[in-house]
Formats: sequence, C-alpha cells, structure tokens
Amino acid sequence: MNLAEKVALKNVWIVSAIVVLYGLGNGLLLIATPQAGLSLQLGSDHIGMIAAGLPIGYAISCLLCGRLFRAVPGKYVLMGGLLGGALSMLGMSQARTAWGCVASQLGFGLASGAFWPFASAWLLDFETPSISRARLLRHYNVGWTSGTAAGMLIAGWICRKGYIFETILAGGAVIASIFFLAMVPPANPPLRNARGADGVPHSALHITKMLLLAAVLANLSALGTRTLILNTYAELNKAYDFGAERMGYFAAAPLIAQLVTFSAGSFYERWLGMRRVYVLMAVALVAINLIFAWERSFPVLLGAVILHGVVLALAFQSGMLAATSFFSSPRAGTTFHETVIGMAGTAPLAAGMLVNDLKGRGYETIEALQAPFLFMSGAAVIYLVAQMILISGASERALLSGKAGVAK
Repeated sequence: MNLAEKVALKNVWIVSAIVVLYGLGNGLLLIATPQAGLSLQLGSDHIGMIAAGLPIGYAISCLLCGRLFRAVPGKYVLMGGLLGGALSMLGMSQARTAWGCVASQLGFGLASGAFWPFASAWLLDFETPSISRARLLRHYNVGWTSGTAAGMLIAGWICRKGYIFETILAGGAVIASIFFLAMVPPANPPLRNARGADGVPHSALHITKMLLLAAVLANLSALGTRTLILNTYAELNKAYDFGAERMGYFAAAPLIAQLVTFSAGSFYERWLGMRRVYVLMAVALVAINLIFAWERSFPVLLGAVILHGVVLALAFQSGMLAATSFFSSPRAGTTFHETVIGMAGTAPLAAGMLVNDLKGRGYETIEALQAPFLFMSGAAVIYLVAQMILISGASERALLSGKAGVAK
C-alpha cells in the first residue's frame, strides 16, 4: 500500500467514525420515540403515526436528494443532513403533542436521507485497488450497527429513569457535534476508482432486475419485523407491565448480532442471493414474529432478537450488494437501498391502524397488539414464494460473483 492509499484508508476510518456517532444519536432517538408516545398517553394509531414519520421522511428524502444533489459532493449533502438532524431532534425534545412529534420525526427522516446514503457513497469514493468495495461496505455496516446499538442500549436505561425527552435532546447534541468532524476528509478523494472489487467498472450491469427485487423483498420482510419490535412491541411490553430497559436490550442485541455478522462478511457474502439463504431467512423471520406474538420470557425473546440480527445483516448486505451492482453509480445504488429501508420502516403505521381497529372491535389490548406480528409472519412466507419465482431464471444467483444473472 503506497502513501496515497494509506491516506485514503485514514479518511475511511474518519468517515466510519462519523457513521458510528450518527448511529449513536439515531439509536437514542429510536428507543426514546415510542417511549415518548407512551409517556404522553397517546393511542396506538398516533404512536404508529409517530413511528412512521421518520421512515416516510427518509424514503422521500433519499429519492429527492439522490435526484437533486447528483452533482454535489456527498460530503456537503451529508453536512446539511447533520444540521437538519440536530434541529429535528431539538424539536422532538420539546414536542408534547402527537402532531408535534410526527413533524419532528418527519424532519429527522428528511435529514437522515441526506446522511446515510451519502455517507456510504462517500466511503465508496475511497475505493482503491487495495481497499475493495466489499471492505468499504463492511466499514459502513459495522459503523452504523455499533453506534446505533450503543445508543439504543443507553437510551433504554435512561428512559427507564424517566428522562425520555432529555434522551432525545442528548442525541441531537451528538449529531450536531459530528458536523465539525465531517470537515476533515476531502470531498473529492484523489484516488477515486471507478472499478469494483472484481475489477469491473461500476457502470457495468452485474445483475438483473429480478435478483435486485428479490433482495429488496428480503429487506422489506426483515426490516418490517425490526420496526414492529421497536414500536408495536413497546406497547405490548408495557401491556405486560415490563420496564423500558427490556426494549433497550431488544433493540441493541440484534444490532450487536448484526455487528458480529457484518464483521464476518468475507465468510458468507459469497452465498448471498442464493435460494437456500432466502429460505433460511424466511423460516427465521416466521419464528421470530411468532415468538414476539406469544412469548413473554425474556431469555427466549432475547434469543429471537439475536437471531433477527443475523437475518437483518444478511438482508442488509444483500440489498447493498445488489443495489451497488445494478445501478450505474455507487451513489445511485446506496440511495435506492436506503429508500427501501425507509419504505420498510412504515410498517408501524399499518400496525397501529390494525391495532386500533381490533381494539374497536372488542379485542383485548394484548390480543390486538399480537396481531401485527402474526400478519408479518405471513408476509415473510409470501415474500419467500415471490423470491423463489424471481430468481428461478437466473443462471448464477450469488450477488458477489460479479456475474449473477448477467444482463445480455
């Protein structure tokens, strides 16, 4: 590795640190948000609306920012997202009505759309012959999982003490502080390389739309389950008379499992996109949703979320590899992938409406809150059938092979 590549690697570590810190602030918000709704004694439909505000804003922002700022270096878009995120969390810390919380969550989602896809694309700008695309994606994935896991775990304990809105304010302060760190790495790395880890230019179409769509379905199922656990189960957890610290564990444990799984990516990435992997993921998601619907034992639930973390890592890495292999530029791929994440995060909106409807029909609170997990387990089976159909015609399905479903 020559001097220029060593400088590039140093910048990779700085951007990775930025991702970790943003994840920390994001993790504080994700745990505090449903607790804020519960502390304000809002209904399930309003809690669902608040939870869906962030991913809806995120999906919209990813699409808009990807289109509007195509010619702007990712560093500057990211720095704008940091300022917007800090201001949104400040607003959320002062909100005391459902619509105030929704507006703040929507604002944070819009700001996050200017951060996450541009952070991962900024990392890919440092790609060199000795720093591969797969390695850079691991840096990104390990960074956001470690930071978010730490934030969620910390938030669970602070919220248990009753400092819910103070937790959100602290998250905003963390995100505001990252602005100065983001000034250090260059906006246009001198060693930008247009070639991927396999030596094929990014403009080449590696995979077909069918293989990309199969990876998207995996993310919708896995991430939809994640948002139900973070938001719908927060209500169910309270209905069982358990403390908020359990939610901190249930949120942090899968991220720690993701962190470990991402770190071992070089061992399993060659299998991503294949039929057997999608089958195992679907079986695990069905089991996880059923466990959260019926089980109350903390050790069993903790084991389920750890397994969920592994599934999330497989789905997330599949989505990133598929998107950055399909689209003509790394930024277009990361923007598309993050848009899918935002779409998957809207599950609590439908879940909240379902729960409210069932309560109105006379169902007990616990029974109504169990229903979204039962529906999600069914969705995992439907998605699996669709995945099997989508990838059936591909001669090569492994997403990292560089020739998966080659377009002719």
